[in-house]
Amino acid sequence: MTSSIDYYMNLNWTYRFEWSIEDQCYIATIAELKGCVADGATIEEATHQIKDALESYISACLEAGYNIPEPLKPSDYKGQIPYRTTSEKHYKLAQRAKSTGKSINSIIDEATDLFLRETA
Repeated sequence: MTSSIDYYMNLNWTYRFEWSIEDQCYIATIAELKGCVADGATIEEATHQIKDALESYISACLEAGYNIPEPLKPSDYKGQIPYRTTSEKHYKLAQRAKSTGKSINSIIDEATDLFLRETA
């Protein structure tokens, strides 16, 4: 485990911001760190607050000797996903690919893009 707070502060964390109607502020979280939460009246204020919360969270974890989960790294992924499905779905994918002049991989890639846009 790397024990430098600077190391952890400079990782590519996944920040999420949501407007809270109930609290009338932005709630900021870090996806990889459960319980690391802050808020602010503006996105800028919430960003500042979540970075302060991140530093406190990391400091507390390092002091207590807790493991700090790191964000995923794009370099760890090569674009190859072993994928298994039913023979029926495989057949339907092949039919769709043939009828559209595309490969099965491009059909799956398009479906993945659509899913990722809808869940972002």
